[in-house]
Amino acid sequence: MPNRPLRFVAAAGSAFLLLLGLLTACSGGDDTSAPTLAEVRSLLAKHGKAVLAHDRSAFLSGVDGSSAALAFWRNQAAQFANLTRLPLASWSYHLEARTRDRSAEAAAGKRLHAKAIVVEVQLRYALRQADLVPSTQTLWWTVVRRDGHAVIGGDDALADAGGASWRGPWDFGHLTVVPARHGLVLGHADPSVLRPVADAVDDAVPAVSAVWPRPWTTYVVAVVPGSAEELAAEVGPASPISTEVAAAAISDPANTVTGDVPGQRLIVNPDALARLSAVGRRIVVRHEVTHIADARYTTDATPPWVREGFAEYVGNLDTGQPVRTAAAELAATVAKTGVPRGLPTAVDLATGQAIPQAYEEAWLACRLIAERVGVAGLVRFYVVAGEGIGTPSPDAAIRAVLHESPATFTAQWRAYVRQQLGPGR
Repeated sequence: MPNRPLRFVAAAGSAFLLLLGLLTACSGGDDTSAPTLAEVRSLLAKHGKAVLAHDRSAFLSGVDGSSAALAFWRNQAAQFANLTRLPLASWSYHLEARTRDRSAEAAAGKRLHAKAIVVEVQLRYALRQADLVPSTQTLWWTVVRRDGHAVIGGDDALADAGGASWRGPWDFGHLTVVPARHGLVLGHADPSVLRPVADAVDDAVPAVSAVWPRPWTTYVVAVVPGSAEELAAEVGPASPISTEVAAAAISDPANTVTGDVPGQRLIVNPDALARLSAVGRRIVVRHEVTHIADARYTTDATPPWVREGFAEYVGNLDTGQPVRTAAAELAATVAKTGVPRGLPTAVDLATGQAIPQAYEEAWLACRLIAERVGVAGLVRFYVVAGEGIGTPSPDAAIRAVLHESPATFTAQWRAYVRQQLGPGR
């Protein structure tokens, strides 16, 4: 029966090809096809779990290891090492949508020598104690298939089209984590350089809590960028902190339904902070931590002078500085041209060389309120001022807490400024 072995070999070959086809189908297709969105979702779930489990092998198995993506692979390996140093409460990735920019996908595929798709991914993460709800950040990931599996091959396919991926402190070199009693400091310098920031946080949190009695985390995460690039990534390239301001409080947009304010961070510009006196550094850090504490009650209706004046009030408490010293710019203006006609506007507090004077004007307004109705009354004023709808206006707070008209309060403030800073003071 000479034909039987041939038929057996042919049948065995057919079975092998069928099995190979099934295995290929189970793995999502051959490497010449683009990954499916279902594969991407599976990849993202595994990737997030690997971070929380500190499983480096599992994490990097989801990253393109080809020579075409070597730089990205190395960045991801460094990022993973940094993430293991953080007290993560949660870390996950969620697929939002595939980009409609097919030309960008084609360019990414050409660069990676594979069929590629570019997807919007939402990173959701929370740090223990600091984040009551997760922070959400947008990533734009390029995904290809290698050895039958979907892997991440890059995050910059849409960078030139307004689709830059968010970058955290862990994306800018070796991460140093310095714990504090009331927070955490993240940076890239030696711990001895970051320790003063931790000490400033430990000073600020109890001082702010003594004034602001309403619930807040009382735990501050401070980020000390190691470069101008990182500073811009944290606060945005248009922010004045990049060149002028020593520190700033940032956050994700507030949840308009729950009032939660995720992603609150204290960003410290170390060069600018170092130029301040010890008292100046304390005022700045306490000011910004105040913004973190009262963020849940700060809304679009909160007038800028109330927001900044209250933070200045907390920052200046117990410094021992005379009013004329703390309001030196405003004092000079009063001596030259007299008392300002009205309270500082949003423009006054945001642009121009007169910003320091505007902050001093706002500070004296809140200081006057505290002298009239006490610190508790000032806190109530702040809360009521943020409860309005539409254009910022302190009118409701002035009537409810001070029981007078806005015009009367403005006149009293002008008299107070003249009393504190006028001739003979």
